[in-house]
This record gives sequence, structure tokens and C-alpha cells, in this order.
Amino acid sequence: MRSRTQGCRGVVIRDALGYYMGVFSRTVGKQNTGIIVRNYEGKVLSVNSRFLELAGVSESSSTMTVDDFPWGNLKEQSDAADVLAKSGDVREVVSLYFHPTRQQWVHAVSVKFCHQSSWAFGRPLEWEGQPVIYILMMDVSHISRDLPTFKLWSEGTEVDFEKERIAFPNGSSLSRNDLICLSYYLENFPQSGIAEIMSQSVKTVEKRIAAIKSTLHNFDPQCSNLYELCRKHGLRQMLEMKRDWFDKRTVAAQITNMQWQGSHDMLS
Repeated sequence: MRSRTQGCRGVVIRDALGYYMGVFSRTVGKQNTGIIVRNYEGKVLSVNSRFLELAGVSESSSTMTVDDFPWGNLKEQSDAADVLAKSGDVREVVSLYFHPTRQQWVHAVSVKFCHQSSWAFGRPLEWEGQPVIYILMMDVSHISRDLPTFKLWSEGTEVDFEKERIAFPNGSSLSRNDLICLSYYLENFPQSGIAEIMSQSVKTVEKRIAAIKSTLHNFDPQCSNLYELCRKHGLRQMLEMKRDWFDKRTVAAQITNMQWQGSHDMLS
């Protein structure tokens, strides 16, 4: 059994690389684990094909940076994580990002570290004689019981990212603004508050909420109210994880000890 010692955040493992490779391999298989190695200046020294596939990047590049990946909007958080990783911390993150070629949302878990811990001190991992940062990544969409998707609503539901609408089998639909409005409504925001946030009149918000209720009630007439319906079909869960599903912006949350199931604090 591996010895462990508690770090500043999360768990510092005696052999970080070996431990996390083991976790990822057991979860999705070694062949499905994305791996990228960067030096302290951010230059990519090595990246495997699975990482490129997860990122939707066609080929490796020595000039590749976080800006080239779907999660580029999180550069500030990524840079901050780099600083902590260089100090010996292990950064575990669960994220939701829009895959550029698959045109679908991906639920991923990643870990970033650059030290091997020992009983007395941590020493930087090295690649060709220089200290490096390792990042491991895996797609857990297919095994995550907490990843809400539009498919949960109905087999015939279609998502049009170009028109920013959700179309139901009966011909009705919800727009991007409808879903954003619904997210605030489910958080018990007053209609006046929703109107202010969305820069709309209270009357417009009232009409929008009434239309949403009518559309979703027709979708499942057995539900007595909108809250019950949204809980039953995962809409509330989906909007708790991400408010705007059409902006294609990645959201992420820090986790520890690989407790990635059940992370709902990624609202954007």
C-alpha cells in the first residue's frame, strides 16, 4: 500500500505520477488517458494522441498553449494552478467543456502536478533535464451519473447550437434566453430581479416564464408544477451545473481526492 501525507490542498502522494496514472487507468483505461507535459515557461514538450483528441486538436505543436484548447477561457485559473503545482501542490479539477469537433459537451477530470513527494521533501519532475508540469485528463461523460444532458429530456429532443434553441418532438422549443431565465426562476429569483439581470422588462419576463411553463407542461403533463418537472427530467441539475449551455464556455471546479462525482458548483 502506498504511503500518503496530507498536503496544503488534496492529497500528496508518494509517487504522484504513478498514483494518478493508476487512478485514471482504472477509471477509463490507460489508452484513454490524455497526457501533456509542459515546462515551467508553458512550452509543450510532449502530448499524446488521446489528449489531442480530447482537446479537439488535429496535431501536436511545440507552440501550443492553453489558448489553443476549448478551455482557453480558463487561462487565468490555469496559470494560478501552475503556480501552486510548482510549489508542490496537486490540483484536481472537474470541468465541463464544449468539444469543437464533436459539437457536444464533455465532462472531464484532470490533475496537474510537477512534484514527486517523499517523506522529507518534494522534488520537481523532470523532462530532458528541466522541471516540468504533468497534466492528466480523462473524459468521464459516459460514466458520470451527475452529468446532465439534453438527451435526458426526450429521445426526440434536438439541440441547435447555431440557432441556440432546444426543439421538442411536439414542435415546441425553448430559446437560449428561455433557459437562462428558467435557471434564475428555479433559484427563486423574483421576476423583477430576473428582468434586471437580463436587461428586460418585468412584463417580458412574466410572458417568458408563462411560455416556459406551457411548453414544459406539454412535455410532461403528469408533473404538477415547473419545479417538479425540472427535478424529474434533470433540467434543474443541468442549469445548476451551467446556466448558459450555448455560450460554449468551459466551467470548472476544484476537487480533492478524485471526488469528481457530484460536483455542482460550476454555475456560469
